[in-house]
Amino acid sequence: MQATTPTTSPKNCPRCRGSMIMERDWYGSYGTCICCGFVHEMSARSPMEILREEAELAATRQRRRQPSHGKLRL
Repeated sequence: MQATTPTTSPKNCPRCRGSMIMERDWYGSYGTCICCGFVHEMSARSPMEILREEAELAATRQRRRQPSHGKLRL
């Protein structure tokens, strides 16, 4: 379960003071500035939770095939 901190979207953009519109997609709600495109996430996770999730993903990630004899194809 992900712990999130609910926040309210500002009515005016903090970057350019333009109008913000509320939008919702698969990942959640967010506000977008009409003028400059600034995005404000409605729920933010703690930095420690994000770091823990990245560490778990890095530990389980593997290559499909190992490079042969030290040759890396980038």
